[in-house]
Amino acid sequence: MVSGKSRQPARFGAEVWSERFGRDWSLWDLWYCVVIELDHDGDPDSLRQVFVEAIRSPGYGSGRDAEAMLNHLDDLLLRLAEVDRRPGEVPGPDVFADKSVVKRARDKVGGRVSLEWRAKTEPMLNTPRVLVEAQARFGWDAFGSDPARFYERLRPIADGKCHVNKYESFDVVDRLVSRLTELDGPRRTMVDRVSLYRAFHTAGLVLADRTDDSHGNVGEARTAAWETYLSLDWHSAGIEPAAYWRDLCALLIWEPYALDHRGETAWFIKVHADEIGLVAQILREFEAELRSAILDWEADRALEAVAHLYLATGHSDGSVDAVTVLGSRSWQPIVAMAEHVIRSGDRNIAAKVFDAADQSGFHQKLLADRRASLGVNR
Repeated sequence: MVSGKSRQPARFGAEVWSERFGRDWSLWDLWYCVVIELDHDGDPDSLRQVFVEAIRSPGYGSGRDAEAMLNHLDDLLLRLAEVDRRPGEVPGPDVFADKSVVKRARDKVGGRVSLEWRAKTEPMLNTPRVLVEAQARFGWDAFGSDPARFYERLRPIADGKCHVNKYESFDVVDRLVSRLTELDGPRRTMVDRVSLYRAFHTAGLVLADRTDDSHGNVGEARTAAWETYLSLDWHSAGIEPAAYWRDLCALLIWEPYALDHRGETAWFIKVHADEIGLVAQILREFEAELRSAILDWEADRALEAVAHLYLATGHSDGSVDAVTVLGSRSWQPIVAMAEHVIRSGDRNIAAKVFDAADQSGFHQKLLADRRASLGVNR
């Protein structure tokens, strides 16, 4: 038997709910405004803290859904400011009186209904994580010879909609490396080689994203090209040091596949003595930017890189300050730094490093144990 009542199409959240104050508002906008007004006394910062806490202490999962929810909230507040309205002014009394709408709002904003891809708004899709990581991979504007022209020669092999299984990875990687070899050669200028290997670095990341690399083919190819890239004399290519180091530090921070495992100092093998302060400053700027975007893991990676910079160059000035911010959230660069200064005969700096790291955190006890085993007095 067919009912005469037409079935309502499913609505997930990104659809337009209503036009008010001269602009369209989505269902998500409605749900956020309802929850802010009824459950947070009209204070959007209170809801923001809920999302921030969910990002920093996600429990199950990675916190990515909370990042999406937070970014939509920030976008909503910008749009409300443009029309000089508060969240509670958008829904209207009839909406607040509708129990079904209020329940739906609490279920969606409170996370009791999972956040599907088809339900996401543009801000939920393009979170700070997504945008900053994309900038790290493709932000090569400062290079004298545009890597984009080389990337376009590599992209047909590296990029694609289909997943590459572990058996197919042999052929795909062979083709990508062969293309790199064809594009490289003795006739290439240094600026061209720097751009080519910079383009390959991004191509390798793109391929890794869609490949089951159980056999390690992508990793091996990426490592070989990365080592070549770091060895190139980019100073002679006319690239500004600030531009080069900012680009390389971004790649370091956003490396997702442990390319530099047990080789973390390799990023800095071409640092000149007069560039150490510049690189440290760039990393600290990244740390501040990432921390403000609630990208704490990446922010910590920037601080760890400061330690690796000092290890690579044999300098320890500023190392204590970096460890003070990092605390006990990471132990390997702290221990490595302490061991380095001990070998240099300066146990006082080693003690200061351990003192700076002696903060409440996951690795506090481990660091205390390593301090004792190294014989560094308090």
